[in-house]
Amino acid sequence: MSMNLLKRQNAIFLCLLISIPATSNATRFFILDIPWQETLILPNNSQKNLLVSIPTAAPGFNKRSLVYFDQQYEVKYHKKAQWVDTPARMLLPLLVHHLELTGLFNTVLSASTSPIAASLRLDTEIVRLQQEFFTEPSQIHLVVRAQLLDMDARSVLATRVFEITENARSEDAEGGMLATNRAIARLLKAITKFVKEHHEQNNAKK
Repeated sequence: MSMNLLKRQNAIFLCLLISIPATSNATRFFILDIPWQETLILPNNSQKNLLVSIPTAAPGFNKRSLVYFDQQYEVKYHKKAQWVDTPARMLLPLLVHHLELTGLFNTVLSASTSPIAASLRLDTEIVRLQQEFFTEPSQIHLVVRAQLLDMDARSVLATRVFEITENARSEDAEGGMLATNRAIARLLKAITKFVKEHHEQNNAKK
């Protein structure tokens, strides 16, 4: 075989490789991507510090897998789709940021980076975060339990369970991911309101 013919065959083989579309078998990784507000937050020296604990998750929901149900009681996970980290861990910086924006506190601390003691603490638990194929369209079902504690008085100020459903725009993992982001955005607003309400009530009593 001549050298020129070999080069032409190699060139043709390379072109074929380039033209073959990438396979869809690769695992896709998703994030909770709630828009951030680039706002300068000045410490409110007249107020207390708030510590946001690392959120926890109920058994079965403390993984990076995207959970779905198409029949009762059986947990399933989307294949070839994962969160870049557990939803509980991704929720923490979002909570800190949105609570900072209220301007209610001297400082909002993250338990993952700040060992400083605080007067108030917010604990959260993801009880459910799942895509449900019981209806058309499918829905994201998000349940989060939140508890606000007064660390100085060693008492619980308030506890609330937030339940949010959000329709998916496609019947797949990507549709569930996008619906989850919308549900988390609603959750952040609701938890911020919850903390503000009970923090102000607690201040009014003193």
